[in-house]
Amino acid sequence: MDRAASPQTVLLDFDGVLSLNASSLLLLALHEGINRHTELPIEATVTQFKAISTFPQRESLRVLFAGLGIEQHLNAEIDALRSLTAVRGTPLTLGEGVVAFCAQQRARDVRLRVFSTMDRTTARRSLLDGLFRPEDYVALDHASKADPDTYAALLAAEGERDPGKWLLVDDSPLALRAAKIAGLRTVLMRGAVFSDDDVSAFGSFIDAQVTSFAELGSLLTAEDDRPAALPASRL
Repeated sequence: MDRAASPQTVLLDFDGVLSLNASSLLLLALHEGINRHTELPIEATVTQFKAISTFPQRESLRVLFAGLGIEQHLNAEIDALRSLTAVRGTPLTLGEGVVAFCAQQRARDVRLRVFSTMDRTTARRSLLDGLFRPEDYVALDHASKADPDTYAALLAAEGERDPGKWLLVDDSPLALRAAKIAGLRTVLMRGAVFSDDDVSAFGSFIDAQVTSFAELGSLLTAEDDRPAALPASRL
């Protein structure tokens, strides 16, 4: 099995990665929000959520709500989603081992960045207080995580000429596809929202898969004398 040289910068998604349960809880909250105004099966909400979690969220939600005839409730439901810290009594929590992983990688001089659609007014971002500094957050604004140009623009802004020194860890195959096209290395954090079928269609864009931060840490500390692609054996 090939081993990879350590990446210099790791982009970490929040929903479904830094917080492993956030994607599932936000999906449930979105479903409940829609059904306050019109009936939509959970299966249909799941399909929409998978795109919304990667595309610019306000615009994506606007299209969904307008298509369902409930656009007048959009702003209130977005505010409700942004203020969430728990759903049905279950709190959004950091994934097990996140703090140890961050300490481990920083000790190796790996730069960690939060690559998320959250902004500083999003309530769940408070889970990262003390773990990341304001400058560690990548401002997505209205950019799409499914657009390769988003990653190219980030690298250009950072003055980075070698995209292979950057790695994206995300639970969305769409985001990993875009990052891979832009030349970044990619790791899928497996969660409850994206199914095996969702992932299999994007296999060529995913260098490795992990299910925990302990596994991610082991993967990133496995170094070889020569640069190589991350192992794809977990696909």
